[in-house]
Amino acid sequence: MNFEKIAKQLANPSGKFGEEVASGMNTMNQFISETTYELLQIKNSESILEIGLGNGKFTKDILNYGSNIYYTGVDISKTMIAEAKKLNHNLIKKGYVDLIHADIEQMPFWDETFDKVCTINTVYFLKAPLNAFKEVFRVLANKGIFIISYRPFIEGQTLNFTQYGFREYSSEDLESLILKSDFRIIEKIEKVEPEIKFNGQIYNLKSQYFLLQKTTAINVYKK
Repeated sequence: MNFEKIAKQLANPSGKFGEEVASGMNTMNQFISETTYELLQIKNSESILEIGLGNGKFTKDILNYGSNIYYTGVDISKTMIAEAKKLNHNLIKKGYVDLIHADIEQMPFWDETFDKVCTINTVYFLKAPLNAFKEVFRVLANKGIFIISYRPFIEGQTLNFTQYGFREYSSEDLESLILKSDFRIIEKIEKVEPEIKFNGQIYNLKSQYFLLQKTTAINVYKK
């Protein structure tokens, strides 16, 4: 397995090999995706935005959390949007799913469009994270929830992608960054994921989930 070749596809999968990498990453991301959707506490008739949906394998799962759920997925990869449209063709026809090629820093939505937003394993690739958070804040309804799910960098315990252009965050680094945004941190949750095998090695990775809220209230995390 060419680790470098795979790593370079993760930020913006393209072509046939990008499709293969995305399919393989579904196994890696199943736990963190399921946990994120549960933490969203989705209610009937809510409008959900997922940023960086990949090939859309888990899109149907969000719709199972209630009735009349409306899901929008955006991804910077044209390849991933094309694949996601194939996998979710029937849901798109029924009007419950909309999939759009877009950058998180400039999304084609009205202000306060969505009740809840999530992004899973994408923070590493954000070129200007505060600009990205500002854009999410704009499209999120007042008192809406935004969840950032990722795997924090822990020396000796995590996959090292830094050399391939990723920006890896420790828990403290990401929290410090979020505190510079307009979001209020509600809770930070850590999970130990089930054992996974990657590139011939066994990992027990940790994932973290920052639950944020759009509100004018004072951020209790701020000093």
